[in-house]
Amino acid sequence: MPATPPGWDDDDRIGVPTAGRAATLPRPPEPAAPPPEPVELREGETELGRPPQVPSALDLLSDADRATLRKLEEEQAAKELAEAELLLAADPTGLGWLGWFGAPLVFAALVGSVGLAGLFTFNQILSLLANLAAQPTWVQYAGYAGLALFAGCVLWAFGRFALLYARLRRNRQVQVRGLEELARRTRLRWLAAAKTTEAREQLEAYLRAYPLDTEKDRKALLAVGLTDEAQARLRAVREQLLDPAKFASSEQWFARFRDAFQAELDAAAEARVRYWASRIWVVTAVAPNAVVDTGATLFYAVSMLTDLCRVYQVRAGRTGTGVLLGRVFFNAYLAGQGAEWEKVVEDQYDQLFHEALNVVGVGIGSGLAGKVLGKVGARATTGYLNRVMLARLGRYSAQLLRPVAR
Repeated sequence: MPATPPGWDDDDRIGVPTAGRAATLPRPPEPAAPPPEPVELREGETELGRPPQVPSALDLLSDADRATLRKLEEEQAAKELAEAELLLAADPTGLGWLGWFGAPLVFAALVGSVGLAGLFTFNQILSLLANLAAQPTWVQYAGYAGLALFAGCVLWAFGRFALLYARLRRNRQVQVRGLEELARRTRLRWLAAAKTTEAREQLEAYLRAYPLDTEKDRKALLAVGLTDEAQARLRAVREQLLDPAKFASSEQWFARFRDAFQAELDAAAEARVRYWASRIWVVTAVAPNAVVDTGATLFYAVSMLTDLCRVYQVRAGRTGTGVLLGRVFFNAYLAGQGAEWEKVVEDQYDQLFHEALNVVGVGIGSGLAGKVLGKVGARATTGYLNRVMLARLGRYSAQLLRPVAR
């Protein structure tokens, strides 16, 4: 082992020159390497110099793929718009899918109803005139005067209804539920907002046009069941609804219109339906023949429609009007046909009351009492069925004339 040079360990400081050791200089720092230049890669290349290995399904879209996607999006948008139109379409007539053929079908039904009612009434009038011809002269004159007066009442009811109906504007019913459903669909919220604004402006125009200001308007509304208190409430609600700062959202506005303004009209309309239904029950129950049944049904049905149009101050559309008139004439035809099956009902009542009187011990005169009670019961049943049909017609008419669908 070689000997350690003298003076190597004499000093604790490394690098200090001593005897027998040269001074050690520190190594200068190496210069920093320049930053690498950015490499510009082409589409699909990596730093390895080759395209990435990915499945073909995840490859970049071609022009054909983009065109296909655009076409699919357009088809989906068109489908959603069609669904939106169905949501917003007002179909209070109840025709459903038959609405595609609504106008021709309703027109054909109206012509058929008018033909049935007209043919039946014509035959009954001929029979009534033949019976009058066999009566004394004073009875003939009284009968002819009564027929003329009765026909004048029916024609007056139709004329009044036609004049009022022609002056009113057509009802464009607002489907609030459709607007709410449309607002839940993210892609169609713009359409929901536009339709909501349009519906609100439409109802505001309806409120401004509703006659509540003059004394003539007050008397006209009183005649159809809207009392002074109800008219005062309508004016107060109208003032609130026409104030844009009263409601925070359109949903609140529609709810207020439906629950406060339209509810008053619905209550008055229901009262008019019950009013006319009660009268047709009494009149057709005591009517002497089918001509009076048919004419009374026409008179009361048209008078009820006139009152309902005055309550709502709108008229139905073309298809709705056809449906209403078709049901009016069909009800009149059924009312005249009641005499045919009334005999069957009378026989059943006669037998029922006769047996009931025998059970309670009334044997003498039970046959006569059974016939009388059977006749009264059959006529009361006929009048009640006419009442039910007229009430159904009235509620259907109110459904057509409401500004906002339930």
